[in-house]
Amino acid sequence: MNKAVEEIKDKLSDVFNAEPAVGLVYLFGSQASGKTGPQSDYDFGIYFMENDPIKRGRMVFYFSSEISRILATDKVDVHSINDIESPELKYQIISGGKIIFEREPNRLLLEPKTLNEYFDFIYLLKKYNLTRAK
Repeated sequence: MNKAVEEIKDKLSDVFNAEPAVGLVYLFGSQASGKTGPQSDYDFGIYFMENDPIKRGRMVFYFSSEISRILATDKVDVHSINDIESPELKYQIISGGKIIFEREPNRLLLEPKTLNEYFDFIYLLKKYNLTRAK
């Protein structure tokens, strides 16, 4: 993990640790890859151990506000991984993102399921694109 990601992890660990419903937090996008520019924002994917989508939505707003305050920027996007419908986006988060907070065993619960969804999706997408090209 690069130094910038480690600093973000250190700054935010207390806020995530204080909420028992947070299972995993990924930093993804340009901040995770280290390819930042003047317009770069901070993208976070949070996997919640909470079944109620309304509560998850409230937590997304809460964490958006807290992360913005702690990092002193309004360029923050927080996503509930539980509520992302796109298998492709979920795959991008877990494959290219950096884990900055983890409660066991959530990674083992999330990642295999996400990979299965993604590879099923890619198969269907390729099949669809091949039939459209004919």
